[in-house]
Amino acid sequence: MAKSNKFTVVSEQNDHDHAAVRAHPRNETYHIVDYADGTARERVADLPAGSVVRMELSRAGRRSNVWCAESVHVAETDGGIVETAKR
Repeated sequence: MAKSNKFTVVSEQNDHDHAAVRAHPRNETYHIVDYADGTARERVADLPAGSVVRMELSRAGRRSNVWCAESVHVAETDGGIVETAKR
């Protein structure tokens, strides 16, 4: 099952490459633990908490509420808009 939506970064990517995002407008929290490629990983790593980004997420294995970032799109941050292309 894939989710494509607008998300707010709740927890920035940590040393284990994990991040948490909250979906709009439902406020569901998703824990990102995997990435489709290095570009997606880098784009998420560059997002500070509070950034708004469009992502496509897919389940990461059978574990509950862990997700893989398939694509990362335009992010709205405190510093303005950061353009990111689809992978």
